Amino acid sequence: MMKKIVLVATVLIAMWLGGMLHALLFTPDVGVVLLSNESSEMITSVQVSVCGQPFSFSDVSEGKYVLARYDVASDSHYEIKVSFRSGRTVEGEIGYVTNGNDFFDVIEITDNEIIHAERVLPHP
Repeated sequence: MMKKIVLVATVLIAMWLGGMLHALLFTPDVGVVLLSNESSEMITSVQVSVCGQPFSFSDVSEGKYVLARYDVASDSHYEIKVSFRSGRTVEGEIGYVTNGNDFFDVIEITDNEIIHAERVLPHP
């Protein structure tokens, strides 16, 4: 009976140590999003939230872009709120990311909508 207890305790400790080593040796899943201003006016404010991580950018000129890097900690989508110089706003919930993968998404902001333009898949 004592041998079984020791064996079970050893297996549990080995599993715990294996999990700790995995967390230390392997980077978390990474996401990158490129937000491109394809509108006809300056964006004064962009707020993005993905996987519970908020990002804010200001003063994004026409034809310019901003990048955000985040950890893909859970399944999620992009929540985006945009304010233009004229006072107009556009917002939307688009795209998706899933835990266990890396992502690089291109999102275009036009005068009237937010478009999930492209997903670039990383090489294996």
